[in-house]
Amino acid sequence: MAPRSQYDPIATQYTSYTTVPDMRLEASLVRTALGPCQPTDIILDLGGGSGLHARTAVDLGAGRVDVVDISPEMLLAGRQIEESLGRTDRRIRYIHSDVTKPLPPHLAEQKYDVVMANWVLDHAESMDDLIGMWRNIASALKPGGRFVNVRVRCLRAGYLTRGKYGVVFSDFEEIVTGGPGWRYNVSFRLDGVPVVFEATSMEATLGLDHSIPESMGMGGWGIVPLEEDEVVKGDREYWADHVGEPSFVVVVGRKLGG
Repeated sequence: MAPRSQYDPIATQYTSYTTVPDMRLEASLVRTALGPCQPTDIILDLGGGSGLHARTAVDLGAGRVDVVDISPEMLLAGRQIEESLGRTDRRIRYIHSDVTKPLPPHLAEQKYDVVMANWVLDHAESMDDLIGMWRNIASALKPGGRFVNVRVRCLRAGYLTRGKYGVVFSDFEEIVTGGPGWRYNVSFRLDGVPVVFEATSMEATLGLDHSIPESMGMGGWGIVPLEEDEVVKGDREYWADHVGEPSFVVVVGRKLGG
Protein backbone atom coordinates (compact mmCIF):
# COMPACT_ATOMS: atom_id res chain seq x y z
CA MET A 1 0.00 0.00 0.00
CA ALA A 2 0.97 3.69 -0.20
CA PRO A 3 3.03 5.15 2.69
CA ARG A 4 1.44 3.95 5.92
CA SER A 5 1.60 7.25 7.78
CA GLN A 6 0.36 9.62 5.07
CA TYR A 7 -3.13 9.99 6.58
CA ASP A 8 -1.96 10.67 10.14
CA PRO A 9 -1.27 14.42 9.67
CA ILE A 10 -4.69 15.12 8.13
CA ALA A 11 -6.81 13.00 10.47
CA THR A 12 -8.45 15.89 12.33
CA GLN A 13 -9.20 17.78 9.10
CA TYR A 14 -11.11 14.80 7.71
CA THR A 15 -14.13 15.80 9.77
CA SER A 16 -14.78 18.43 7.06
CA TYR A 17 -14.46 15.87 4.25
CA THR A 18 -17.86 16.59 2.70
CA THR A 19 -17.12 20.29 2.19
CA VAL A 20 -15.38 19.15 -1.02
CA PRO A 21 -18.02 18.78 -3.80
CA ASP A 22 -16.73 15.40 -5.05
CA MET A 23 -16.77 14.05 -1.51
CA ARG A 24 -20.25 15.40 -0.83
CA LEU A 25 -21.41 13.41 -3.85
CA GLU A 26 -19.53 10.35 -2.57
CA ALA A 27 -21.25 10.57 0.82
CA SER A 28 -24.67 10.79 -0.83
CA LEU A 29 -24.01 7.79 -3.10
CA VAL A 30 -22.74 5.68 -0.20
CA ARG A 31 -25.85 6.54 1.81
CA THR A 32 -27.97 5.33 -1.12
CA ALA A 33 -25.90 2.15 -1.45
CA LEU A 34 -26.28 1.35 2.25
CA GLY A 35 -30.01 2.06 2.26
CA PRO A 36 -32.02 1.53 5.44
CA CYS A 37 -30.07 -0.70 7.86
CA GLN A 38 -31.45 -2.98 10.55
CA PRO A 39 -30.56 -2.95 14.26
CA THR A 40 -29.29 -6.49 13.78
CA ASP A 41 -26.89 -5.46 10.98
CA ILE A 42 -23.19 -5.73 11.76
CA ILE A 43 -20.99 -3.86 9.29
CA LEU A 44 -17.26 -4.02 8.58
CA ASP A 45 -15.71 -0.80 7.25
CA LEU A 46 -12.27 -1.58 5.78
CA GLY A 47 -10.06 1.50 5.49
CA GLY A 48 -12.83 3.45 7.22
CA GLY A 49 -10.55 6.16 8.64
CA SER A 50 -12.26 8.36 11.21
CA GLY A 51 -15.64 6.77 10.50
CA LEU A 52 -17.44 9.12 8.11
CA HIS A 53 -19.38 6.32 6.41
CA ALA A 54 -19.59 4.27 9.61
CA ARG A 55 -21.52 7.10 11.23
CA THR A 56 -23.82 7.19 8.19
CA ALA A 57 -24.50 3.47 8.66
CA VAL A 58 -25.33 4.01 12.34
CA ASP A 59 -27.60 6.93 11.41
CA LEU A 60 -29.36 4.57 8.98
CA GLY A 61 -30.02 2.10 11.78
CA ALA A 62 -27.09 -0.34 11.79
CA GLY A 63 -26.46 -2.08 15.09
CA ARG A 64 -22.64 -1.98 14.99
CA VAL A 65 -19.82 -0.96 12.68
CA ASP A 66 -16.24 -2.21 13.00
CA VAL A 67 -13.87 0.33 11.42
CA VAL A 68 -10.47 -1.01 10.39
CA ASP A 69 -7.72 1.38 9.34
CA ILE A 70 -3.93 1.56 9.15
CA SER A 71 -3.71 5.13 10.48
CA PRO A 72 -3.66 5.39 14.30
CA GLU A 73 -4.43 9.10 14.10
CA MET A 74 -7.50 8.51 11.96
CA LEU A 75 -8.76 5.96 14.46
CA LEU A 76 -8.10 8.34 17.35
CA ALA A 77 -10.01 11.10 15.56
CA GLY A 78 -12.94 8.70 15.11
CA ARG A 79 -13.00 7.77 18.78
CA GLN A 80 -12.93 11.44 19.74
CA ILE A 81 -15.87 12.15 17.45
CA GLU A 82 -17.84 9.34 19.10
CA GLU A 83 -17.06 10.80 22.52
CA SER A 84 -18.17 14.26 21.38
CA LEU A 85 -21.47 12.75 20.22
CA GLY A 86 -21.96 11.18 23.63
CA ARG A 87 -22.12 7.65 22.26
CA THR A 88 -20.83 5.27 24.91
CA ASP A 89 -22.42 2.06 23.59
CA ARG A 90 -19.51 1.35 21.20
CA ARG A 91 -21.76 1.06 18.20
CA ILE A 92 -18.65 2.01 16.25
CA ARG A 93 -15.45 0.15 17.15
CA TYR A 94 -12.06 1.26 15.83
CA ILE A 95 -9.42 -1.39 15.06
CA HIS A 96 -5.85 -0.81 13.87
CA SER A 97 -4.83 -3.20 11.07
CA ASP A 98 -3.43 -3.41 7.54
CA VAL A 99 -6.31 -4.45 5.29
CA THR A 100 -3.97 -6.11 2.77
CA LYS A 101 -3.09 -8.66 5.47
CA PRO A 102 -5.38 -11.23 7.17
CA LEU A 103 -7.78 -9.58 9.60
CA PRO A 104 -7.20 -9.90 13.37
CA PRO A 105 -8.69 -13.16 14.70
CA HIS A 106 -11.60 -11.52 16.54
CA LEU A 107 -12.71 -9.93 13.26
CA ALA A 108 -11.93 -12.91 11.05
CA GLU A 109 -14.28 -15.04 13.14
CA GLN A 110 -17.18 -12.61 12.63
CA LYS A 111 -19.45 -12.79 9.57
CA TYR A 112 -20.81 -9.41 8.52
CA ASP A 113 -24.08 -8.33 6.94
CA VAL A 114 -22.32 -5.55 5.02
CA VAL A 115 -18.68 -4.88 4.17
CA MET A 116 -17.62 -1.41 3.04
CA ALA A 117 -14.26 -0.82 1.39
CA ASN A 118 -14.35 2.78 0.25
CA TRP A 119 -11.29 3.89 -1.76
CA VAL A 120 -9.37 0.96 -0.26
CA LEU A 121 -8.86 -0.86 -3.55
CA ASP A 122 -7.20 2.31 -4.88
CA HIS A 123 -4.41 1.95 -2.35
CA ALA A 124 -3.25 -1.51 -3.40
CA GLU A 125 0.31 -1.14 -4.67
CA SER A 126 0.39 -4.58 -6.27
CA MET A 127 -1.88 -7.36 -7.40
CA ASP A 128 -0.88 -9.24 -4.26
CA ASP A 129 -2.19 -6.33 -2.16
CA LEU A 130 -5.39 -6.28 -4.20
CA ILE A 131 -5.95 -10.01 -3.80
CA GLY A 132 -5.36 -9.69 -0.04
CA MET A 133 -8.00 -6.99 0.18
CA TRP A 134 -10.55 -8.97 -1.80
CA ARG A 135 -9.84 -12.05 0.32
CA ASN A 136 -10.67 -10.09 3.48
CA ILE A 137 -13.84 -8.69 1.92
CA ALA A 138 -15.12 -12.04 0.66
CA SER A 139 -14.25 -13.99 3.79
CA ALA A 140 -15.85 -11.40 6.10
CA LEU A 141 -19.24 -11.41 4.35
CA LYS A 142 -21.93 -13.85 5.38
CA PRO A 143 -23.78 -15.59 2.52
CA GLY A 144 -26.12 -13.02 1.02
CA GLY A 145 -24.19 -10.19 2.68
CA ARG A 146 -23.80 -6.90 0.81
CA PHE A 147 -20.65 -5.11 -0.41
CA VAL A 148 -20.27 -1.32 -0.87
CA ASN A 149 -17.18 0.16 -2.51
CA VAL A 150 -16.19 3.65 -3.64
CA ARG A 151 -13.68 3.19 -6.45
CA VAL A 152 -11.77 5.31 -8.97
CA ARG A 153 -13.23 4.80 -12.44
CA CYS A 154 -11.37 7.30 -14.65
CA LEU A 155 -7.95 8.76 -13.86
CA ARG A 156 -7.75 11.09 -16.86
CA ALA A 157 -11.06 12.95 -16.88
CA GLY A 158 -10.35 16.49 -18.05
CA TYR A 159 -12.03 18.14 -15.07
CA LEU A 160 -9.59 16.39 -12.71
CA THR A 161 -6.74 18.56 -14.03
CA ARG A 162 -8.81 21.70 -13.33
CA GLY A 163 -10.15 20.58 -9.95
CA LYS A 164 -13.72 21.45 -10.96
CA TYR A 165 -15.18 19.28 -8.19
CA GLY A 166 -12.48 20.10 -5.65
CA VAL A 167 -10.11 17.19 -6.37
CA VAL A 168 -7.04 17.01 -8.64
CA PHE A 169 -5.23 13.87 -9.85
CA SER A 170 -1.63 14.46 -10.98
CA ASP A 171 1.93 13.11 -11.24
CA PHE A 172 1.06 9.77 -12.81
CA GLU A 173 3.59 6.96 -12.75
CA GLU A 174 3.04 3.53 -14.24
CA ILE A 175 3.34 0.58 -11.86
CA VAL A 176 5.31 -2.15 -13.60
CA THR A 177 6.47 -4.40 -10.76
CA GLY A 178 3.40 -5.97 -9.19
CA GLY A 179 1.13 -4.18 -11.66
CA PRO A 180 -0.20 -3.26 -14.12
CA GLY A 181 -1.51 -0.06 -12.61
CA TRP A 182 -0.85 3.60 -11.84
CA ARG A 183 0.57 5.56 -8.91
CA TYR A 184 -0.54 9.20 -8.65
CA ASN A 185 -1.21 12.09 -6.28
CA VAL A 186 -4.63 13.19 -5.10
CA SER A 187 -4.95 16.77 -3.85
CA PHE A 188 -7.76 18.88 -2.40
CA ARG A 189 -8.32 21.38 0.40
CA LEU A 190 -9.92 20.84 3.80
CA ASP A 191 -10.69 23.92 5.90
CA GLY A 192 -8.47 25.84 3.50
CA VAL A 193 -5.50 23.56 4.17
CA PRO A 194 -3.93 21.83 1.13
CA VAL A 195 -4.02 18.03 1.39
CA VAL A 196 -1.96 15.77 -0.88
CA PHE A 197 -1.66 12.00 -0.65
CA GLU A 198 -0.54 9.15 -2.85
CA ALA A 199 -2.94 6.64 -4.35
CA THR A 200 -2.52 3.61 -6.57
CA SER A 201 -5.02 1.95 -8.87
CA MET A 202 -4.60 -1.40 -10.55
CA GLU A 203 -5.99 -1.68 -14.08
CA ALA A 204 -8.33 -4.40 -12.79
CA THR A 205 -10.09 -1.98 -10.44
CA LEU A 206 -10.27 0.84 -13.00
CA GLY A 207 -11.84 -1.54 -15.49
CA LEU A 208 -14.31 -2.90 -12.91
CA ASP A 209 -12.93 -6.39 -13.46
CA HIS A 210 -14.44 -8.63 -10.77
CA SER A 211 -12.81 -11.92 -11.71
CA ILE A 212 -10.83 -11.99 -8.43
CA PRO A 213 -13.81 -11.60 -6.05
CA GLU A 214 -15.97 -13.81 -8.27
CA SER A 215 -13.43 -16.60 -7.75
CA MET A 216 -14.09 -16.08 -4.01
CA GLY A 217 -17.86 -16.44 -4.25
CA MET A 218 -18.97 -12.85 -4.84
CA GLY A 219 -21.28 -11.48 -7.54
CA GLY A 220 -24.44 -9.44 -8.09
CA TRP A 221 -22.49 -6.37 -9.21
CA GLY A 222 -24.04 -2.97 -9.83
CA ILE A 223 -23.22 0.74 -9.81
CA VAL A 224 -25.26 3.29 -7.88
CA PRO A 225 -26.77 5.56 -10.59
CA LEU A 226 -25.31 9.04 -10.63
CA GLU A 227 -28.19 10.60 -12.55
CA GLU A 228 -30.72 9.95 -9.78
CA ASP A 229 -28.57 11.11 -6.88
CA GLU A 230 -29.98 14.04 -4.92
CA VAL A 231 -26.69 15.98 -5.11
CA VAL A 232 -26.58 15.63 -8.89
CA LYS A 233 -30.26 16.47 -9.30
CA GLY A 234 -29.66 19.62 -7.27
CA ASP A 235 -27.48 21.04 -10.10
CA ARG A 236 -27.42 18.81 -13.17
CA GLU A 237 -25.52 21.36 -15.27
CA TYR A 238 -22.69 21.58 -12.73
CA TRP A 239 -22.38 17.79 -12.44
CA ALA A 240 -22.72 17.04 -16.18
CA ASP A 241 -18.98 16.43 -16.67
CA HIS A 242 -18.85 13.96 -13.78
CA VAL A 243 -21.96 12.12 -14.96
CA GLY A 244 -20.57 11.91 -18.50
CA GLU A 245 -17.17 10.61 -17.39
CA PRO A 246 -17.21 9.72 -13.68
CA SER A 247 -13.87 9.88 -11.91
CA PHE A 248 -15.30 7.52 -9.28
CA VAL A 249 -18.29 5.24 -8.87
CA VAL A 250 -19.95 3.41 -5.99
CA VAL A 251 -19.98 -0.31 -6.73
CA VAL A 252 -22.27 -2.74 -4.94
CA GLY A 253 -22.18 -6.54 -4.83
CA ARG A 254 -22.89 -9.42 -2.51
CA LYS A 255 -21.62 -12.76 -1.25
CA LEU A 256 -23.43 -15.45 -3.20
CA GLY A 257 -25.49 -18.03 -1.38
CA GLY A 258 -27.82 -17.67 1.53
